[in-house]
Amino acid sequence: MSCYIRHLKDFLNDLEIPLETKEERKNADLAIREVLGMSKNDKCNVVWREFKIWLQDEEMKRKLADNLKLKE
Repeated sequence: MSCYIRHLKDFLNDLEIPLETKEERKNADLAIREVLGMSKNDKCNVVWREFKIWLQDEEMKRKLADNLKLKE
């Protein structure tokens, strides 16, 4: 399971993406990786680093949120 998911509870809750079960957290992780253009084999810290870059730019953050909503 991805180490960064615990840091995203507020962001993902705002998108109404559930994180209650291990399966839901896994699905969120895979969706995030897909939106970021990353592989399921990429290390957690690499995905988290890229995710933080996306969160700092409002346009990228909006794109991330829109794409994650579509995945759910």
